[in-house]
Amino acid sequence: MKFISLILMIMMVLTFSVSMAQQAPLEKAYSLYYKGETESAIELMEEYVSNNPDPGTLYFLGYAYYELQDMEKAREYFDRAYKAKTFYSPMEEEK
Repeated sequence: MKFISLILMIMMVLTFSVSMAQQAPLEKAYSLYYKGETESAIELMEEYVSNNPDPGTLYFLGYAYYELQDMEKAREYFDRAYKAKTFYSPMEEEK
């Protein structure tokens, strides 16, 4: 019984570690973006969405490209965000 508990605990720790490791580059990308280092942020976000195509990051990439006046890339990422979650909005609906 102790062995099973130990295995389950190790699995939970590893799952949490992997989850946190995936979020770290995204947090760094947002930090770079808000410091005005948009190109560096875009590189990190593009790498992130290649493995985790969540609509929020895709939308944010679209917005970053929009700010750089690269409308073709902006539209590509806005479209991908929409396809990942139809009617995606960065604003949460108030209930």
